[in-house]
Amino acid sequence: MKLASKIHSPTVHVVMYAMLLFATPFLMLRNYMQEAIGSLSRFSFSLFGLEVAYVLAFAIILLSATIIVLRRHITLYRVLASVAVVLMFALAQNSTDYYFNHKFWDIQHNWHYFAYGIFAFMMFRALEPKRLPPAKIIFWTFITAVFISSCDEILQKFISNRVFDMCDIAKDTWGVLIGMVIIQFVVKSGKIVQNGWRIRQPKLADYLNTPFPLLFLQIVFAYIFLFFSSILSDSEYWLTVIAITLGLFVLFFAILHLSQRRPFKIAFAAIAVILVLVQSFFFIKYRKENIVYNSFGITVYKGIPIPYFDILIHPNGTFRLADKKHVFNMRDMQFFEQRTEYILLIGSGSEGKGGKGFPEQWESQFIYNPFKERGLQIIIQKTPEACKTFNRLKNEGKNVLFVIHNTC
Repeated sequence: MKLASKIHSPTVHVVMYAMLLFATPFLMLRNYMQEAIGSLSRFSFSLFGLEVAYVLAFAIILLSATIIVLRRHITLYRVLASVAVVLMFALAQNSTDYYFNHKFWDIQHNWHYFAYGIFAFMMFRALEPKRLPPAKIIFWTFITAVFISSCDEILQKFISNRVFDMCDIAKDTWGVLIGMVIIQFVVKSGKIVQNGWRIRQPKLADYLNTPFPLLFLQIVFAYIFLFFSSILSDSEYWLTVIAITLGLFVLFFAILHLSQRRPFKIAFAAIAVILVLVQSFFFIKYRKENIVYNSFGITVYKGIPIPYFDILIHPNGTFRLADKKHVFNMRDMQFFEQRTEYILLIGSGSEGKGGKGFPEQWESQFIYNPFKERGLQIIIQKTPEACKTFNRLKNEGKNVLFVIHNTC
């Protein structure tokens, strides 16, 4: 009986699940789970002339069944909390793997969120009976998840056909926070905010001892980590990702905490107003122009300065920070082909070290675009020259997708 009790211990379950998280890369490698999961998400059937993914249909059926079974426990608060969870999924998907072009319901794309969301439940089940305060449960769940994910990624450096990926650690971290938000605000119906939604605390130590501010700061930290690890995904940038994440988080926390004092609040507000006014002035001044300035590590687009990071400018003029890379693969090419009609312009860096991976390394080449069923011109130039070409083509009214490598 004692042995059976130990086997069914929640702590043992956490350890066993953590071992499964470690083993997942091996299983995916040896048993082709990754390909199978990707294929499963693409299976669909026709319904009233629409193609509906089986995964999406199953999710809708599961959600409907859950609503029916738990209808007596449904409250407006829990519905709003569930919407917040969905928004966390959407925010993560819009921030990561942009070139992958995954669907919202893609299992492979959501794998990290599901796996570590379940881990949060396992940790809660193991720690709550020990009568730990909610803040301690939130803290140790977060720290343990980051540790396990980091060790997992480091081990993958020594596995054939696997790579160390900081973004995967960030996804796992975001997944465990999704799980904790579900636990604290859906399952526990927001008990951690029963004394109010106050985030700023009088003392630094209070942030670690008060559950809601602690969870809030973890979410801020995790999203900064998630965002920058996705646009600096190559392993060579791992130290840069850590430095940027820690630097921005410390800056955010300092502003948050010090703004409790009136002098700091006034100073921060004044700085924010000045920055907004200055940026608004330059945006209005250059809104009808395109690339205003480019040099190593800095591009000014429509009056908006963009340092260091690579940039993707869509044909409609909108832009976003993109994955910083020197070599594009087949998946990236498919992404480009789906989003441009006639011209793909690549700024290969100030020294031309980027822009690799295309059929030829010529400055101009033509390929067949199977998505648009027409020819696509690819222009690869050093970034300063490409910026001049972009301005000229846009002034001529051409449809251009522009990818800028903002360094060398």
